[in-house]
Amino acid sequence: MENILEVKNLTVKLNGKTILEDINFSVKKGETLAIVGPNGGGKTTLLKTILGFIEPTKGYVRLLGLPPKQAVKTGKVGYLPQKNNVPKKFPVSVLDVVLFGLVNSKLPKKKQIEKALEYLDYVGMLEFKDYPFSDLSGGQQQRVSIARVLVAEPEIIFLDEPSTGIDMVAQESFYEFLKHLKETKGLTIVMVTHDVGVVAKFVDKIAGLNRYLHFYGHPKDFFKKEILEKLYGSEIELIVHAEECVACEHFKFKIGDKKC
Repeated sequence: MENILEVKNLTVKLNGKTILEDINFSVKKGETLAIVGPNGGGKTTLLKTILGFIEPTKGYVRLLGLPPKQAVKTGKVGYLPQKNNVPKKFPVSVLDVVLFGLVNSKLPKKKQIEKALEYLDYVGMLEFKDYPFSDLSGGQQQRVSIARVLVAEPEIIFLDEPSTGIDMVAQESFYEFLKHLKETKGLTIVMVTHDVGVVAKFVDKIAGLNRYLHFYGHPKDFFKKEILEKLYGSEIELIVHAEECVACEHFKFKIGDKKC
């Protein structure tokens, strides 16, 4: 498989402070990557640098084989920021939100609507097409926002904390949906998330980031005491979970000697 994303020797300084230092990794077409780490560790900065919103101090990024700004202009890159940009109580329907994703499309309006309805159906939200977007639950809004990104038919999508505002039960359902999306659309997905224990079941790779890239590899190799201490600090508490436990947010992997 070809690399759809390459990050080489990347260092980013903002206001004289080093946020990212000597970051190296690549993502193959069709893979799903979760970028995890503590608050302030540089996760969102990395995402914005990959997308061309921030210029690197050193090193480079290649997205679709191109510099980030050129790649974004191809229309083959989708981005869902941490907060949706639809103001609360703004009088806009679910269908209209998805149509925002076709704002640069040259398709006739009728074809745009057909396409938007197709993707609403795909994410399971077609019956809500005429509902006010602000009336939906957090999980429903995320599905509609995903449809807005997908309607432009990108090759790779970037998600910044996609489960924010979604309860624990809905989180699993949302990540199951992302896995389905990858398998049915052949999409490459890169997401920043704090839901380490949940998301690890649904991704191909994990990047553990805290200024440096402390880990890059398969989820099964991530949950080791020495790696987690490097990433989150020596005070982290490792917990053993029964598989059926969904009551709390700790890691669902056998990595310690305590039980929840």
